[in-house]
Order: sequence, then C-alpha cells, then structure tokens
Amino acid sequence: MRARPMTWRLFGCTVLTYVTMAAAVATAQNTQPARTTFAEMVAFARLASVACERVAPDADSYHGFALQKLIKPSLTQKEIAATEKEVKQFRDRVGLTRWCRRYAAKMEQARILVQVLRQKN
Repeated sequence: MRARPMTWRLFGCTVLTYVTMAAAVATAQNTQPARTTFAEMVAFARLASVACERVAPDADSYHGFALQKLIKPSLTQKEIAATEKEVKQFRDRVGLTRWCRRYAAKMEQARILVQVLRQKN
C-alpha cells in the first residue's frame, strides 16, 4: 500500500527533472550552479557505483561518466574533487541506505541529461 504513493512521487520528480533539465541544459553548461550539479553527479558516480549496487541495483554510473565527457567545457578534476568531499560528508551524515537512494536519483538525472546532450550534439 505504501509503495504506490512513493512510485508516483518518484515518477513525478523524474518528469519534473526531465522538463527542467531539458529546458536549461543548452544554456546551463557554462554557469557555475549547473557545473556544480554536473560535478556532483560525476562525484556520486565515482563514489557510489560499487557501494550502492546492492541497495540501488538499477542505478548505472555509466551516465555520470558519460555526462563528464559531454559537458562543454569539460569538468576539471579540481571541480569534481571538491564536490567529492561534500558528497562524502553527506554520505557520513545520512547513512549508506539514504545516500544510495540519492545516488539512484542522481543517476536518473544524469541519464536524462546525457540523452538531452546527445540529441543536442
């Protein structure tokens, strides 16, 4: 009974994310907030792909890494490393299960962005 509302909420968030990201991705690649979001997705992919495999088996870190290649200008290692530190602190604060759920959501966003950027290029 509880799974149905969570499914609809997740679906609604996914649709909202897709619409928002698709509209903003063309102009957002060069803005600092967007680059921070992209760096966060890559950091999650680096840190969680193995640790969250059991908790979030459907999340695919490939999209996080593909996003890193599609962003123009490319993300620097310095940007990603700074974000990794924040992601690790977040993981320590919320625990592995909640962090892995967040990872799954980030990889869904990355999947959508990769699709949009591939269509654009």
